[in-house]
Amino acid sequence: MQEWFAAGLQDWDISRDAPYFGFPIPGTDGKKFFYVWLDAPVGYFASFKNYCDQEQKKGRVIDFTAFTDEAKATTEKTEMVHFIGKDILYFHALFWPAMLQHAGYRTPTKLAVNGFLTVNGEKMSKSRGTFINAESYLKIGLNPEWLRYYFAANRMGRWRILISASMISSLG
Repeated sequence: MQEWFAAGLQDWDISRDAPYFGFPIPGTDGKKFFYVWLDAPVGYFASFKNYCDQEQKKGRVIDFTAFTDEAKATTEKTEMVHFIGKDILYFHALFWPAMLQHAGYRTPTKLAVNGFLTVNGEKMSKSRGTFINAESYLKIGLNPEWLRYYFAANRMGRWRILISASMISSLG
């Protein structure tokens, strides 16, 4: 993040031209769409809220606000840790915390950022044909638990960057 600030903050285009998926920007007649990372926090929180609601139906109470409200999170000592790939670091370390803070939500406690998956030392790439397609993985009969195990056993120990909330807030 220091290098982003050293270079000076740049404008961030939150729109994409059609055809694009997501939410159309009102007044553009469907020609412009909000960039997916702009509305992603809503989806993340909605998914977590749904999980909390489903668990409550099972008799297990998970207090949604203990994770999303800054004051309650401090009192309850909850953490919000994002495990992400470095290709979305810019968004998760800079834009999303700013959006959350200004919307009245707590910011992530930590970001654990993993490097890219590689094949022969090069980043996995769709254009090079070196990516894992979940559908084809399942179609050839491979057990999804094997892939989950790989990520848990081999990738989790290789998290490259850990950015603390204090570092994020100290940058403004």
